[in-house]
Amino acid sequence: MTAVALIAGLVIAGGAMAAPGDGIALSAHDFTDDATTTVGLCTFCHTPHRAQQTKLLWNHTLSSLSYSWSDTTNTTNGTPLPTFDNTWQGVSKNCLSCHDGTVAIGDVAWFDATPNQNLFADQHNLPGDPRLITFNNPGTGDMAGNHPVAHPFPFQGQVSTYNSVTSGSEVVASGWVADPTAGGIRLFNDDGSGNVSAGAVAGQSGIECSSCHDPHNGSQVLGEYFLRGTLTGSDSNYICLKCHNK
Repeated sequence: MTAVALIAGLVIAGGAMAAPGDGIALSAHDFTDDATTTVGLCTFCHTPHRAQQTKLLWNHTLSSLSYSWSDTTNTTNGTPLPTFDNTWQGVSKNCLSCHDGTVAIGDVAWFDATPNQNLFADQHNLPGDPRLITFNNPGTGDMAGNHPVAHPFPFQGQVSTYNSVTSGSEVVASGWVADPTAGGIRLFNDDGSGNVSAGAVAGQSGIECSSCHDPHNGSQVLGEYFLRGTLTGSDSNYICLKCHNK
């Protein structure tokens, strides 16, 4: 084997990474090479049959934890911080089923006509793992130090109620981008009856993990960590400025 071919082989074997926006194949969410058997790209999160729930045809085992913020009860503007668990219909519980450190990445409900498989045992549960969201207290559901999710957003400058939480009385509308969806951020709406769906609705809009991150590395991803914006900068593509008017 030539030196060039050897280097090329090592790059592929080492997991040559897809660029932001180039799709899930070869991205950090492509686990096909990690599995103990041949699988497809979608297997770890979705299945066409015998899913845990019809919504998203979700296949990955959900954590049994309840999530909350231990270090404070509300934001500076008076919005209470939420709690949620695997009964919540927003998508953050799905993201945390891999990123809270309690469930193996390969733990799926159904694959190849076989239930409850663990296609590989790795999980984000080691201290210092940057992919472990509950970094300070792994395995507890304590989201202290993390941006709120399952949380209301003042879409169009209006007070919102989302996940039984209402925007605080001190929220200043001018401090928020009125419609962050125009910049690629994804908002969700809660009808108050337990039904959460994609799309902003004045008075009932909120944010989830996938408001800022696209786990499929779709075309709107501009930065690392599947961000729907850039990790650094000061222009309109900077991820923080897509929601915060500063």
